[in-house]
Amino acid sequence: MKPIEILSLVLMAIGFITVYMAKTIVRKFDLAKKQTCEHETEMTVEEVEEYKFTKAVFNIKMLGFLVATPGIALLIIFR
Repeated sequence: MKPIEILSLVLMAIGFITVYMAKTIVRKFDLAKKQTCEHETEMTVEEVEEYKFTKAVFNIKMLGFLVATPGIALLIIFR
């Protein structure tokens, strides 16, 4: 295996693990509290908490996707 293929597999693995573990990461680091909500006054407390949690999970999943994408591109290009 070439080093570039190993790098691509490592990037893909890190990205996919991040996407898979997004809920656990949000709970462990309490990232939901750091999210903002523009329409907080129009929602109940439970809805705001659920919205912030969902927003934090989505942000982590997008980060994982952004990490995995270069790995996928490297694997396709240098195959």
